[in-house]
Amino acid sequence: MDTGHSPSKRQLTSMAKIALTEKEHEICSLLNNVVDHIHTTTNQQLTLRIAGGWVRDKLLGLASHDIDIAVDHMSGYTLAHHVTTYMQTHSLATSSVGKINSNPERSKHLETATTKVLGHLVDFVHLRSETYKEDSRIPLVEFGTPEEDARRRDITINALFYNLQTREVEDFTGRGLKDLQEGVVRTPMDAEQTFRDDPLRVLRVLRFASRFGYEIDGETARAMHRVEVRRDLDKKISRERVGVEVEKMAAGERPLLAVQLILRFNLFECVFRAPPRDMWTDDVAVDAAAAESVTRCMLKVLDGALLHAHIPSQYNVTLRDRRALILASYVFPFHAAVAADRKRQAPVALLVVRDGLKLPTNDADTVAAVHTLAPRITEMAALCCAGPVERNTLGHLVRDAGARWVIATLFAAAVELHNGKSADQVVATFSAFMGAVKDAELEDAYKMKHIVNGRDVATLLKCRTGPGIKPVLDRVMDWQLAHPRGTHDECREFIVKEIAPHMPL
Repeated sequence: MDTGHSPSKRQLTSMAKIALTEKEHEICSLLNNVVDHIHTTTNQQLTLRIAGGWVRDKLLGLASHDIDIAVDHMSGYTLAHHVTTYMQTHSLATSSVGKINSNPERSKHLETATTKVLGHLVDFVHLRSETYKEDSRIPLVEFGTPEEDARRRDITINALFYNLQTREVEDFTGRGLKDLQEGVVRTPMDAEQTFRDDPLRVLRVLRFASRFGYEIDGETARAMHRVEVRRDLDKKISRERVGVEVEKMAAGERPLLAVQLILRFNLFECVFRAPPRDMWTDDVAVDAAAAESVTRCMLKVLDGALLHAHIPSQYNVTLRDRRALILASYVFPFHAAVAADRKRQAPVALLVVRDGLKLPTNDADTVAAVHTLAPRITEMAALCCAGPVERNTLGHLVRDAGARWVIATLFAAAVELHNGKSADQVVATFSAFMGAVKDAELEDAYKMKHIVNGRDVATLLKCRTGPGIKPVLDRVMDWQLAHPRGTHDECREFIVKEIAPHMPL
């Protein structure tokens, strides 16, 4: 098996037994009552199963709130309406039935219905089979058997069912329970054909292998190494879908393992798609291996709590911040590159996140910001270690960084670890910077307003308001940062005495 890591195997709660919560028991019982009612009134016999991730997680003893009901011989949308009608007749609270239409371009191959059952959001789909044409990843979807539905899924541990009638786990691939027990990720059917049918499954294999720390089955790994599979992933899958998988990897439990697997299967260029080289302003070398090193160092900063004691008390590094820092680490190999972007230029890392992964603009901006700010903060931190730094110099950097100055400092620390500095050196350097900012009471400097506004400045200088006032306001802010106790009148005096005489008539 191709892994390069030790899997984190979990002991199953019981090989084929699931312990339901009280709410889950109530939902299953109600759905069984609906099935009995349908059979009594229409003579139609249905079997309901919970499918996929919920079954896997419950067997691993993990909480799961994503209940997906798979039904045979009926559409999920029709079943959802039967459920709401039954609840209404029994004076139970209901909600409308939502329909999520199939969208093959976004790997959504089947219509899904969703509604609340006893206050819990539940999805309803029908069991299906999928067949693919050689030149398309969009399948022909038809009603299928449980065996067919299980075989068309991405990996065996995601192909387990929980039968609501028998209250038993069903493993129609014959491998799902064993793979879950042994910590193995493999495709239910021939791996190469599975990936050629839907290349997105390559990334899903990587995501679940990294999420659980599981090994990748040898046959599955060999198929992932094939050039044709990588080509199909690059050509057939929308960038939005690639971005969704990368985002989940970055937010997952083992983001380092995720990027290690991306590199091991030579998928870095395909996953982190950059603009064509002829759009780059310079021929910058891209060292993909740096993504692994910086990610490891970033996690050392975050999880090792190297600088946590020095982070201002009003700041909390959120899960969203953590994900953004991991994304910035993933695309660090592009940090020195710039490319044409419409009529201007932009960091290649920003374009990779924005266009190559189709992630939100805020993510792209944050990645670009921490890349740009890291060397500036490192330089300032070195100055702080050498001796006192003028308050306005510190303040301008915090204002330029804005609310991102804390996470940019953490990223700068990770980059210095990557560059070979010891943990002790990094802590000494960046704690000096954070301490200087705190001592100067500049943690929120980016929120500061001008003590004298543009209109007052124009009045004092007897000139018009407009863009020409900005350089004056910049000097006003510089004065404010240097004189934290300065008053409005003192600032006006500064403008009259120091700025007005040098203004053009």
